[in-house]
Amino acid sequence: MIRYATLAYGKDDAIYRQATLLVVSLLAHAPAPFEIVVVTNRPDRFAWFAGIVSVRVLPPGELEAWRGAAPFSMRQKLEAARAVTPAEGALVFLDADTVATTSLAPLAAALDEGTIFMHKQEFALGSSPRAGNRKLWAQLEGKTFGPWQFAATDAMWNSGVIALPTTERTRLDGALALYDTMAAAGIRHFATEQLVAGLVLARTGRLRPAERWFTHYWGNKRNFDEEIARRLEEWHRRKLTPRAAAETFRAHPIQLPAESRPGKIAKIRRWWRAR
Repeated sequence: MIRYATLAYGKDDAIYRQATLLVVSLLAHAPAPFEIVVVTNRPDRFAWFAGIVSVRVLPPGELEAWRGAAPFSMRQKLEAARAVTPAEGALVFLDADTVATTSLAPLAAALDEGTIFMHKQEFALGSSPRAGNRKLWAQLEGKTFGPWQFAATDAMWNSGVIALPTTERTRLDGALALYDTMAAAGIRHFATEQLVAGLVLARTGRLRPAERWFTHYWGNKRNFDEEIARRLEEWHRRKLTPRAAAETFRAHPIQLPAESRPGKIAKIRRWWRAR
């Protein structure tokens, strides 16, 4: 049994639209047996999925505790993943701005064989040409954080997908411990949660990219959200059930790129507005 899960909270309507499409895409592409869990402080936003999706309601104070003493990154994602890891089978924890795009049967088979996944590898820590990445490596090089030391060949992995067999659940404990050790040492990076997850999971030698099955559209949210809103309005107008919406989505996926980079004119306008 695979448990697919996501975290959706706050006041932004877009996060709930995105999580809704994620669930529909899982219904479209996940092979049985599976279950879907949404961790949220707004269970009413998932009433459409009654009887299909399990909702884990965030009690008052839990999200703040998950964020930790110095909330500068998405520590709560790792806590949420740990909280919903099933006793048996596997966990696939997904950012809300992720959508399944094809049959997840090969992913399920690989998890059953012990493979671990994150969305994709972004860059090697010691050889990225970008200034921000070089600054990060300067803070990590040669330093030890508890039992861990980063090497130049270690990578930053995108954590839009974190998938692992439940036999590896202690890896999440290790990632959280590393996160807190780094925070105590003064490391402040906006993607610390994916940095620590990538290191701990990669050291197993079994970490692989999951991007062949998912689109993580963090770099094109505006265009995706417009299309998601249009589709949800249409599905509700037609009074489709979630499973009927999944059939429609499988036949007509969203054909948008995961990232949309501004052109030269847009960059100039953005620079001018920032002056």
